[in-house]
Amino acid sequence: MRLIPTKWLAVRELNWDAMRYFTGQFERTIDTKNRIQLPSQLRNAIDEDRDGSLLYITLGEHGGTLSIFTERGFEELAARTETEFQPGPDALRFELQFYGLASSVEMDKQGRFVLPDRLVKKAKLGTDVILVGQRTRIEVWDPAALDRSMGIDWAGDAWPNWQSYLRNRPAPKS
Repeated sequence: MRLIPTKWLAVRELNWDAMRYFTGQFERTIDTKNRIQLPSQLRNAIDEDRDGSLLYITLGEHGGTLSIFTERGFEELAARTETEFQPGPDALRFELQFYGLASSVEMDKQGRFVLPDRLVKKAKLGTDVILVGQRTRIEVWDPAALDRSMGIDWAGDAWPNWQSYLRNRPAPKS
């Protein structure tokens, strides 16, 4: 455990060993059997003792994408999305869709695994995709859709405005 200096935040313990971040963009190919390979940069962020040995694949938050979670990442997400106390048809539909469509897969020694056919078809993914690190998950994107969704004017002078996010501080624990 490390402490963040009080000049930055209220004293707060963080478990740095439990943190893992997926970052970057990686061009990949989905083969005819729906196999894809996780690049070593993303594989190296996964520790089997900490994160578990399985990956979970779900429909992504962005239309036309898939999300890949480590076993522990999926468990943490499931714990945060408790619907037990949210009665009604929306909570029931969420559970049916989210958990009913999620698939656990194993990665081989080369970092390959099979994407579920039904999810690939729903996301309308082609052969060429981009894996995008999204902090605690990895997203599978169609390259053209990723460019549109990022909204970055690569040819112009406009610059992304991240200031409010980069200067945000977590609320102190009570």
